[in-house]
Amino acid sequence: MKSQDYLNLSMKFKNSPLEPIAIHRLRDEFVAGDDNAYSTLYELYAKDLYAFGLSLRAKTELIEDAIHDIFVDIYTHRKNLEKIDNLKYYFLAAFRNRLFFLLKKESNTSEITETHTAGLVERDFQESWIEMEEDSEKQLLVKSLLSELNANQREALYHRFVEEMSCEEIATLMNINYQSAKNLIHRSIKKLKSVAAFTLLLLLLFILC
Repeated sequence: MKSQDYLNLSMKFKNSPLEPIAIHRLRDEFVAGDDNAYSTLYELYAKDLYAFGLSLRAKTELIEDAIHDIFVDIYTHRKNLEKIDNLKYYFLAAFRNRLFFLLKKESNTSEITETHTAGLVERDFQESWIEMEEDSEKQLLVKSLLSELNANQREALYHRFVEEMSCEEIATLMNINYQSAKNLIHRSIKKLKSVAAFTLLLLLLFILC
């Protein structure tokens, strides 16, 4: 199966991701020098990277620059992909690191300010969750619940339940240790449950009174 066939299969079953063996074959074709495989990898991952960049409320120019930079680097150092099993995580981590580097460079500081970081809201996580609920009242409730989480908590839940990453992957991606990642996810879920319980109690009291 050629690289374009993988892309056609992915587009035909866009809600069913390619099997790991198909991704690995595509990776191997690229490493071996197949530029068509490189183009297919770009088509498979660039859109998700762009969406993730938008969820961080980064400027579109910076998002495009970050995507361009990592794909140039990957093309130049294609041999580095040879032993990478989880390509999606690899691309996401590379993109996140490059985007944050460009954000730091733009701000002309050694690190992103706390105010800037607080603005990196995970809209995609909220939208993905909210889309599961068709009722407008439930949508408002979900928005209200997610607004109680800070940026790190939303990002951790996004990676865990939307991207379906392991705690190890989340820890590496967010530059925290494994236990901190587990604690962050646990506390985030616990907070959501407590806020949800309180909100539902208020709604019940409102209905009964």
